[in-house]
Amino acid sequence: MPRTIDHEERRQRIGEAVWRIVLRDGVGAVSLRTVASEADLVLGSLRHELPDEDRVCSRSRWSLAHERAAARVARHAAMRDPWRRTRAALHEVMPLDDERRVEMRVHLALMAESPAHERLAEFAAAAHDAIRGLCLDALTVLRDAGRVRADLDLRRATDTLHALLDGLALHAMYDPRRRRVAVRALDEHLASLAPPVAGGGPSPV
Repeated sequence: MPRTIDHEERRQRIGEAVWRIVLRDGVGAVSLRTVASEADLVLGSLRHELPDEDRVCSRSRWSLAHERAAARVARHAAMRDPWRRTRAALHEVMPLDDERRVEMRVHLALMAESPAHERLAEFAAAAHDAIRGLCLDALTVLRDAGRVRADLDLRRATDTLHALLDGLALHAMYDPRRRRVAVRALDEHLASLAPPVAGGGPSPV
């Protein structure tokens, strides 16, 4: 009997092959031929599924990274404490371990190439919007739980958190020794948004 194709496993193989090529040789080295070779797939079958280099590079990179990050965030949804849930979700887009570090390296490499590739630019914009959406969701959870000031401008606070998260992620990316510093800075920022307690100071988060 012919072997049944596991399309999910195949998609993972293609995405990971693209990642390895980008990290090793740069975006310019991605082609149907190099991806087929890296993933140990028949070129003709890959060409049938993803007929051009732009599509194999951008779709594989974005879908795999997005789905992995989203799956990690979803695992924290059962946390009852809104502070712990929010903190854990935001950590999933920071390079705090090897898996997240590789994702960010690929993301940065493809962003660097996006001005010259319309499809890559679209996916870079989608990635930007996804991170902002995560920040908005995090602050909404804290607001609904009464863990941030009632007068907080959610739009501006989201922009600030998004910028801070991007900056901290870059610091942790280029110097792993700064991971703890990045985590502490994020905690301190979230704590600064908490409502005041009697006596005028901020409440514990």
